[in-house]
Amino acid sequence: MGKCPSCGASSVFGVATKKCAWCRTIVCDRCVPKWHGSLTIKTASEKNTMRPYETIGFCSDKCFYEFWDKVMEYPADTVIGTNVQGFNANWVKFWNAAIVNAFINGKPYDDDEIVSKIQHAVKIHSDRCVAFPWTNSSGAYDWTSKALAIKAKTALAENLERCGRTLDSAKVFEDLHMYDKSRALREKEKHIIVRRTDVTVDLNALLEQVKNGALIIVYRCPHCGGKVKIDKSVSIDKLKICEHCGSEIETVDLADFLTTALS
Repeated sequence: MGKCPSCGASSVFGVATKKCAWCRTIVCDRCVPKWHGSLTIKTASEKNTMRPYETIGFCSDKCFYEFWDKVMEYPADTVIGTNVQGFNANWVKFWNAAIVNAFINGKPYDDDEIVSKIQHAVKIHSDRCVAFPWTNSSGAYDWTSKALAIKAKTALAENLERCGRTLDSAKVFEDLHMYDKSRALREKEKHIIVRRTDVTVDLNALLEQVKNGALIIVYRCPHCGGKVKIDKSVSIDKLKICEHCGSEIETVDLADFLTTALS
């Protein structure tokens, strides 16, 4: 006689059971008539079968929301990077990584059958049949995929701002309808342009002092440490690029260095 370990339901013909994807509790259709949310995962290559997906479910609202909360915790900045054109591809990588991380680090289990399934899904992911479709027929987790997409795009904007690509960052913030942030970045870029213009003028004046004093000053490239000689023959254009590594040298840094050296 089969028996459900959760509710005790039994039958001489056996009891069909299923396992919650999150808490791993074994339940039957009597104690959990319908899953409280589900996740669609890819289980086979589309080349080998017409139905490459299966659904795993959650036995309670608590399990369903605990899982998605764990997915939402996954940091986006490293996966998303700063590639604006490649954002969509990186967003899919982020989505996959967040789901895998939730199952691996959400709760430790001796039984790793589900973990093996979701890891396999990522291995056979393709553009045509993705590892974890970000919506399903019931729209059960459509809201989560949209929230994660916003998180990913915000990470892109913040990464761009962090590395000095102010206008690119402003455009992404505008796409996110974060208009005040977008405007602030564009205003900041205007100030940067003015500052760069002022520094260029200052640098001309500083170089004149070097020429008039017949001085030779050595500046070290902040990127490679190579010695950049500043003398009466040097020009601003030549100083903008390191002759050793080809990296751009900020005029602000040069101006600060020369100001100190000539004082």
